[in-house]
Amino acid sequence: MEAEEATFRILRLIEKRDPYVPILMASFFGGLTLKGSAIEELAAMNSGMEKTKRARIEFDLDKPIVTAGGTGGDTLKTINVTTPAVLLAASAGAVAVKSGARAFSSKTGATDLAVSMGIEVDSRPQAVRRCVEETGTSVWSSAIVYPWMGPLVDLRNSDFAPVIFPLMGSLRLMIATSLNPFSTRRQVRGISTPQNRIVAEVFSRVGYERALVPLGYGDDESIRIDEFSNIGKTAVAELFPNNRIETYQISYEDFGVSKGDPNEITAKNTHLENARVALNVLSGRDRSSRRGLITMNAAAILYLADVTNSFRDGCELASKAIDDGSAIRKVGELVRCSHGDAKKLAKLLR
Repeated sequence: MEAEEATFRILRLIEKRDPYVPILMASFFGGLTLKGSAIEELAAMNSGMEKTKRARIEFDLDKPIVTAGGTGGDTLKTINVTTPAVLLAASAGAVAVKSGARAFSSKTGATDLAVSMGIEVDSRPQAVRRCVEETGTSVWSSAIVYPWMGPLVDLRNSDFAPVIFPLMGSLRLMIATSLNPFSTRRQVRGISTPQNRIVAEVFSRVGYERALVPLGYGDDESIRIDEFSNIGKTAVAELFPNNRIETYQISYEDFGVSKGDPNEITAKNTHLENARVALNVLSGRDRSSRRGLITMNAAAILYLADVTNSFRDGCELASKAIDDGSAIRKVGELVRCSHGDAKKLAKLLR
């Protein structure tokens, strides 16, 4: 299909830092954004992205593996949620993994956060496999698998980015539906635009067995975050094993969590500050709205991993893992298993 081949070629040119890439991106992705990407086109773009993968991992596990991530693009710049939620879910019994990149649309990207916590994110696939099989989790740089990811982040931070990236809605949607370095079949994928069902439909087309696609809101729909929200409602599209998709709204109250304060969940200015925020939640020191937001999103992972049957049960299990010390111990396990920097972690925990 034309969309598959165009995607593959443009991503390869991004990888090579071809000088004509901005023009090609504006014409292809910009055109799709203005037209509106069809399900069939996004599924074909998924195939194009799959062809750029440098590595594939086969895990020797008898439990489902859940990956989680968000598209970015929040109107409220929140703390890093998915990375600590993945580590928390793993400490509570899920096999949960996270891929990420340097900051793209947020103050601190997933890999920025993990590195600041002492986790090694640039491991070889064999080392990632060992960590997942031994500790139930990993935080891995997407650029290891997708060679165009680093150059794309650089493009996002270039002088012409304000001109072309407002037209890149279809690119963001493609990455939301196609980024899957661990080649898992279950995913929590937060989005910041009301396209939940489209993402779930594409997941169904490309072989996922289960997925949750949340879009969180604040007091009104002008405030949007790419995860389950504790400051308002969350719109969700859920994919079930028989390819059935249900869309529904859910509240933080359904998780057993109190309403959060938007001011408490906004990101700090530096990577180290944001890493300290995540560790304070996982160590139990922080019982503010930040804890509620992270436990909610860990609960979604636990639910998708078949560890619990409901979001509320998942939230209770995640909270218990924080309070009994399992969550912060899991961070230490991953730092050691990934051959990261234990001194960084110890310094932040003082």
